Amino acid sequence: MDEFLKTWYGLALFIAFDVAAALAVMAIAYRWIFKRFWDAVAALVCMAVLSPLYLAVLVRGKIYKKRTGNMRSLVTHEFYVGKKAKTIALRLFRTTDDDGNEAGSYGRWLRRTRFYKLPVFFDIFCGRLSFIGVRKFSFIDAAFVSEDDEGRFSVRPGLINSLAVSGDEETDYKEMLLSDTRYARRMSLFGDWKIFFSWLLKTIRGEKDYLGAAKDKTYAETLLDEGTISREDFDSVARSAAAEEEELRKIYEPVEEEEEAEGDTKEPSERDGEEVRTEQPENGEEN
Repeated sequence: MDEFLKTWYGLALFIAFDVAAALAVMAIAYRWIFKRFWDAVAALVCMAVLSPLYLAVLVRGKIYKKRTGNMRSLVTHEFYVGKKAKTIALRLFRTTDDDGNEAGSYGRWLRRTRFYKLPVFFDIFCGRLSFIGVRKFSFIDAAFVSEDDEGRFSVRPGLINSLAVSGDEETDYKEMLLSDTRYARRMSLFGDWKIFFSWLLKTIRGEKDYLGAAKDKTYAETLLDEGTISREDFDSVARSAAAEEEELRKIYEPVEEEEEAEGDTKEPSERDGEEVRTEQPENGEEN
């Protein structure tokens, strides 16, 4: 055996056997262990490689914030329905000021370069997203998902959708939901590899329309246009979703309330000081 391993073909066979065994273990435990593990590792590597860009965004953001004083925080949140139908808050670098206007050249730079999406790797590292998964749905879209398609919520949303394999410009939401449900049921190591390399090939070729109609319209808007849901149902769910997002924003972005609270606590003390200062001369005159 020792003599066999000393030969080049013996060593190659031994290495091939080890690699095959490792792949078999990863494939078996991929859904429960290794998908999350490799997501975290890949996200950490991406953040390390892109760290100069993070630093550039933070420096330019701090400069804009200090110069204008009209941006409380450099980060904002978008809210979606994630795994197990739980709410997930995804981070983005802000491209607008506190008044909702574009944050000058800083905001235009973020949008032009798409650097405002850089915090997505942090969300993947924290387990809110995955590199490959189902399409993320907003509150209003998730409210109209049928029971037959609720299986899609058993996995994390991803940056790359399984339609990268079979989607084209004719793809609709029915096909996308079917693809998402099938992916959630059959998720595997080799399946994810197939999706990733299909997406990479289409990206190189410039084929960006594999999401079809699902790219330009939300699921709820599509159902409304098709007449599947009424305008009243759409508006009712939209109001509920907006109210829920507003409450979540108060939790995740509470700076404004804190500033107002500080202002309320300072004003009485300042008024008291003014009253004391106005009363002191009067007392001095009486004496």
